[in-house]
Amino acid sequence: MAFSCSHVLSQLRSDVESSENKEHPEERKPVKRKYPFPALVEDQPKDDEILPEAVDLLESIFSSLCPFKDDSPTSEGIPVECETNIVSSSNHDDTEIETSVTEQTTNNHKGLGDIDVAVDIDDQTQMSKELDEIYDFADIPAQITGSWQEFDSKKTNNFTKGCKWAPDGSCIMTCSDDNYLRLFNLPVELWDSSKWSEMSELEVALKISEGELIYDYCWYPLMNSSEPNTCCLLSCSKNAPAHLWDAFTGELRCSYRSYNQMDEMIAARSLSFDTDGQRIFCGFEKTVRIFDVNLPGRHCEVRPTFAKKSGQIGIISCFAFTPQNRSISAIGSYGKSIGIYSEPHGELEFLLKGQRGGVTQLQFSPDGNHLYSGGRKDPEILCWDMRNLGTVLYAMRRVCSTNQRMHFDISRSGNYIVSGNNNGVITVWDTAQEPKVVGFADIPVLEPTLFFMGHNDCVNGIGLHPTCPLLCSLLLGKDDIPIFCLRKKMAYSIEQ
Repeated sequence: MAFSCSHVLSQLRSDVESSENKEHPEERKPVKRKYPFPALVEDQPKDDEILPEAVDLLESIFSSLCPFKDDSPTSEGIPVECETNIVSSSNHDDTEIETSVTEQTTNNHKGLGDIDVAVDIDDQTQMSKELDEIYDFADIPAQITGSWQEFDSKKTNNFTKGCKWAPDGSCIMTCSDDNYLRLFNLPVELWDSSKWSEMSELEVALKISEGELIYDYCWYPLMNSSEPNTCCLLSCSKNAPAHLWDAFTGELRCSYRSYNQMDEMIAARSLSFDTDGQRIFCGFEKTVRIFDVNLPGRHCEVRPTFAKKSGQIGIISCFAFTPQNRSISAIGSYGKSIGIYSEPHGELEFLLKGQRGGVTQLQFSPDGNHLYSGGRKDPEILCWDMRNLGTVLYAMRRVCSTNQRMHFDISRSGNYIVSGNNNGVITVWDTAQEPKVVGFADIPVLEPTLFFMGHNDCVNGIGLHPTCPLLCSLLLGKDDIPIFCLRKKMAYSIEQ
């Protein structure tokens, strides 16, 4: 015999009222629970006593599971409207985030379907509009400054191998073939467009030397120049452990060492922080080792990516994480595959194959719905749909005919993607445009919205400033690190 939710609640409430009238006719004493107060064991209720709090909890559960009342004319065919709004905590003061004890107590007694949620759609719309308006690709960007004297390719073949903006946009980190990591500060004249004609060249603020060939490097994701403890960067090089460097002094903070089965130290070929900056992922041959940032040394978690003739083969070459979905991680390998793993246990959920060459870069879109991948000797950047794994939404074509890493970058709004080419051209794609089927291609192609001649040689490094309309690019084989401005004036970004 089936009972409705209202019948169950009515029966429980009648039992509670009869119990109260019998034992406490005037006032019900507050029930004291054992947890989290073990000292109050003697005041525990009897096993057969029905707690009023339990009835309130059941009512909240029923209200969330049964949005329609039993006495309503019908519960079918009625649309349920759900509004969802994700508000970034960085846009509110700490005073707005904190909640008083009284408000928390009031919300705890509400049903799951009755909790009030503050929805500020105007702020979200304004934020998206501001992000979209940071970059202006209507015209060809103008070069405003750069570094020409630091990299002297006439003496040695000191070619550059990528650039990365600091998360707070305060400086640029570059890597070159002389095994140095260089940090460049931005000139003061950059923030005043009237002084651009007098702008000085980029100067090196810090040089960090690795012993041998640098394989990979990255910033601490929560880096903020106003907090010196967060100003650090990570690098891995040949025959050396992963090093954590201080971005202010250049001193070595600590090392993370990996060992093989014969207790020999091995070098990571790639590395990355996770979204929270709590763990370090290091890539090896068919293996990923994960270190706790707070526990330097040799203690780590070892995750084989290939076992029992299945899994992801090749050297693990790159990682990608998204704050929108912390339960997954994307890992690329030189075996031309991309593995989607579940966290925190690292189980392989899906294996994506479609790159023509070994995967050299992975990057999620800001909303976490798309995953972009690029490979060596591969003329296409692929866009994968994370809501329908295995589906390539479109491809973006570029000139990539060598085995080196050809970097691309995504704007904060996710509307623009920029990449370099082997022929010196910088290409810009607008993801809001509709991809087209070209010829007999199976995958739609997203046509570029802008391309311009940035250099006279291969552009292997490129990066968009996180908050200002600036584009940094690197030229292979020449002493050239120009910075392009994507708007006629910088006043827009400063006012924002």
